[in-house]
Amino acid sequence: MRILYLLLLMTLFVSCSTTKRTSETSKAETEIEIVPQPEEILTNEKAIEILEEEKIDVAEFKSLIEKPLYEFMPEEIDEYLRFLYEYEPDLRKRVDHLAKKQIGQKYEIYLLGEYPFEIYDAQPLFCIDKSDCVVFSEHIYAMALSDSWKKFFAMLQRIRYKDGVISLLTRNHYTEADWTVNNSWLIKDITDSLPDVQSKKVITKIDRAKFFSKWGIGQNIPVQELKWSYIPSSEIQKALKYLKTGDFVNVVRGYTPEDVYVGHVGIISVASDGTVYLIHSAEPEVKIERLIDYMNKSLKLNKKREIENAEILKQNQEIISYNQKLRKENGGANHPDEKKLIPLKPYFYGFRFFELQENALENLRQIDGPKAPKITIYGEND
Repeated sequence: MRILYLLLLMTLFVSCSTTKRTSETSKAETEIEIVPQPEEILTNEKAIEILEEEKIDVAEFKSLIEKPLYEFMPEEIDEYLRFLYEYEPDLRKRVDHLAKKQIGQKYEIYLLGEYPFEIYDAQPLFCIDKSDCVVFSEHIYAMALSDSWKKFFAMLQRIRYKDGVISLLTRNHYTEADWTVNNSWLIKDITDSLPDVQSKKVITKIDRAKFFSKWGIGQNIPVQELKWSYIPSSEIQKALKYLKTGDFVNVVRGYTPEDVYVGHVGIISVASDGTVYLIHSAEPEVKIERLIDYMNKSLKLNKKREIENAEILKQNQEIISYNQKLRKENGGANHPDEKKLIPLKPYFYGFRFFELQENALENLRQIDGPKAPKITIYGEND
């Protein structure tokens, strides 16, 4: 029987490793193929034993390996996580495996909400077939920490919400002020601690009351003055050698080096030759590319943004003059026909890096207790 299992798995490995891309492949995408493929785990005795112990049908499991994660049904995710958690004890490798299995997942922003527990944002609490950058990262980390669908769903909410309390008010809306702070059991900020790498300190005011005002909640929340840091683009080359597979990366954007925010996130993957890759969800789909290539493209875009913003500033000056004329005609009061200023386009300034805590589950149990993750399905809306 074990010989039969092994033959089936070997067949599976060959079929997966020889699959060709149906879309046009660029030079960069071809080079990415040097990243080790996750299917390699399926060609040994341990895999066979796990499939037998978990009573997982080989033919069914073959179909799961052959299709991307974003096409899975919940029961298939349950089966896949049971196998992967048992087979691969290394959290970083599980993160890497799952992240790569999502490559090609369609991008769509603003996918998740609190429905049916709240109706302010009537989006669901999970999404498998599509993602934005945060949804992608949250789902990958939650799956990597779980050995079943039930645990994955609970872990996802623990990552998405402060203290696992499901509410619009407690969702981790601000990456720099909420997500990375409330998930310190999962990731550790290393932005300021990399040897010979100079970070830049900034201060940001977080006005949550203003953010929540359209729902009429959270109006008693005071403005937060957040002190944080990022690594400017000029220092990134020196930082690459300190990054490890599974680490979390924040993309810092803004309008001046001091007026910045986290505008994008992703997961690090380090190849066997030391090349640092970024796996992230962005238009049009989840992709993998060298982190340094992503940075260089962003810096090139900055030059285009300078020209665009110069034109926007010119147009805004005309709008200001137009609005002033209307107010003068209206006795100094605001006029209903006033035009809104055109927002400037943000520039890329650098990255923040967070080390994946390999003992994340132990850290969480110290907070939530032995039955972590702890989830609460109601919250205070005031």
